[in-house]
Amino acid sequence: RDLSPQARTIREQEIVAEIATLWQTRELFTQKPSVLDEVKSALYYFRRSLLDTVPRLMLEMEGALARYYGSAGEADGADKATPLPSVIKFRSWIGGDRDGNPFVTPEVMREAYALQSDVALTRYLDDVDGLIQRLSQWGDRIQLTDDFTEEQKRLENVRPKLTRFEGEPYRLKLSETHRKLSAALKGTSAEQPDVGGDYSSDLALVERTLRAGKGRRAADAFVRPARYRAGVFGAHLATLDLREHSGMHEAAVADLLRHAGVCEDYGALDEEEKVEILARELASPRPFAAPGTGLEDETVRALTFLETYKEVGQRYGDEVASSYIISMTAGVSDILEPLILAKQAGVTDVDITPLFETVTDLENAPDILTRLFSLDVYRQHLARRGVQEVMIGYSDSNKDAGFLAANWALYEAQERVAETCREADVPLRLFHGRGTSIGRGGGPAGRAILAQPPGSLGGRMRMTEQGEALSDRYADPDLAHRHLEQVAHAFILSSARDARPETLPKVSPQHRDALSRAAGAAKAHYRALLEAPGFLDFYHQVTPIEEISRLEVGSRPARRKGERSLSSLRAIPWVFSWTQCRANLPGWYGLGTGLAELDDDLLREMYEAWPFFKTVVDFAQMSLAKADMGIFESYLVLISDELKERFWPLIHEEFERSVHAVNRATGVTLLEHDPTLRRGIELRNPYVDPISYLQVELLKRLRSLDESAPERDALDYSVRVSLLGVSAGMRNTG
Repeated sequence: RDLSPQARTIREQEIVAEIATLWQTRELFTQKPSVLDEVKSALYYFRRSLLDTVPRLMLEMEGALARYYGSAGEADGADKATPLPSVIKFRSWIGGDRDGNPFVTPEVMREAYALQSDVALTRYLDDVDGLIQRLSQWGDRIQLTDDFTEEQKRLENVRPKLTRFEGEPYRLKLSETHRKLSAALKGTSAEQPDVGGDYSSDLALVERTLRAGKGRRAADAFVRPARYRAGVFGAHLATLDLREHSGMHEAAVADLLRHAGVCEDYGALDEEEKVEILARELASPRPFAAPGTGLEDETVRALTFLETYKEVGQRYGDEVASSYIISMTAGVSDILEPLILAKQAGVTDVDITPLFETVTDLENAPDILTRLFSLDVYRQHLARRGVQEVMIGYSDSNKDAGFLAANWALYEAQERVAETCREADVPLRLFHGRGTSIGRGGGPAGRAILAQPPGSLGGRMRMTEQGEALSDRYADPDLAHRHLEQVAHAFILSSARDARPETLPKVSPQHRDALSRAAGAAKAHYRALLEAPGFLDFYHQVTPIEEISRLEVGSRPARRKGERSLSSLRAIPWVFSWTQCRANLPGWYGLGTGLAELDDDLLREMYEAWPFFKTVVDFAQMSLAKADMGIFESYLVLISDELKERFWPLIHEEFERSVHAVNRATGVTLLEHDPTLRRGIELRNPYVDPISYLQVELLKRLRSLDESAPERDALDYSVRVSLLGVSAGMRNTG
């Protein structure tokens, strides 16, 4: 309303042009994106919001601390020009996650870092350009600190005299900073700027001198945001995690040990024998093989990744040091094997992060860590690294045991892992492998953090964000700020709670026993469904899983090995497929049977008194509210009458039981306590429902055609478009 008529006309023309362009844009990728395509897609969100939002949040945090607690400098004599430590940092595994993705190579990893660094350095150049424009102070009107004057003299001896900014000390200093950054970005300099050192030191010197010379306002408004940006994102923007399946490590280590004459058949040993050999070899300085000697291709590939990791660390600085995540960790040997590979590759500064994914592995995690911490050779590794990171997997545990049992197993695992680390005096950082859907640990992030077990955070936490969460949370700078503010708020509250173990709230033993009983019943009911004869055929026919597998939306295959089984299917397509047919089964199945074990008074009491249980129930009702049994029933035309009679009553009855159980717990009808979400679903569904009905008809026609039918390509395209339509309407699909 504040626009001039001309500006309003131009804006309306742009909006109409955008809509017209979208109508002419294809809905689907015709080729699978490469890993580097995925890297570039993620980098969009750094440029779009994160590079600005995170410094803004840090400045607000700094202001809040000063407002409520006073200046740190006044309290303890600290340097007032020192910013807060970086509270939020970002990592990625796009380019480092090899688990089941044959397209992630050392060359891809190297290029991913280069692309990320270009984004960071380009932004820092913009910052320095802005500072050169703004910090126009004349030397005769300001007072410089001694160290700034010394730096001026040093620069006069190593560079040609700049006449353009004569008499303007800040511009002269920052021009040299700009030159170094430009040379690094263009690749014309062998010196990669140490953003944690050289570049940040330049900014710190300028800010410190401004404060000493009555330039505090300029220091606060212009220099401090640039310092926070450099401190958070470094020269590498986001650290890349390495990830690989434990089975691949075992094969590579077996090859090394066989080659070195240590053990002819490492894979045939029991766990204790493996640990004994690995601990002994880690304590020995000798390598296993000379470079270029007849190792298996997969062993060479694993070693090359670590060598590349070492190379990028030397190029981009110490902060590039990442975690080496071990998928499907089931024993101590799985954790030691990557250290053997790192030793052979000459890498000494990598964190080892076991990933416990199945319910059995979550239950065994504390015992595995206890045995691990008893090894002197691993204690020496921890002394170098300082923190033990442990990742817990929400997706595979849910797929393995169902919604309620998985959430309870995750809660207990966190408690016991935290207690194990406290007893061993090992600092812990829990890494939450959450997806966007409720079935993969999704839901409002702030509420999820506040519901974590008391004593499990202690000031350190990692969490994953992926899929549509990136666009939902980071495509708009203000929404990005709101989201990160909510996450930081919940994290700070929870960490403050955990700072005094003696005051941590205790969960009622009666509530624990009740939930354990409910989780056991829920898991048994869930497993009975998955293990029932014919369920695999039912699943493949009633959901569009085969069609989803043909979507070119990611570089990684839908299955780890490719065979048609539930065990090889990844959790993302598992959840995605149930969302498409509107059942949302991973987000609630088994809940009704489990909670039926509890009487109304106890159920209501647990909901009101236990934040974790309340969050579990509230997240389940989000899944139940988005599910639509009427539309799911329409998908039954895709299966035989026999399969329909066997599985439809089981699913429909459990849905009704689950809705009833949630209503018993909350005391109100589904989503009555969250009118905003309920209204959103009511508004979206009239647009999504027709797409679902079309999808059923399209699937029916497509599956009835011969492979050579001429109309097959057009039908297949239409089915895949319907998948994207339902996904967009349902939002948190996986």
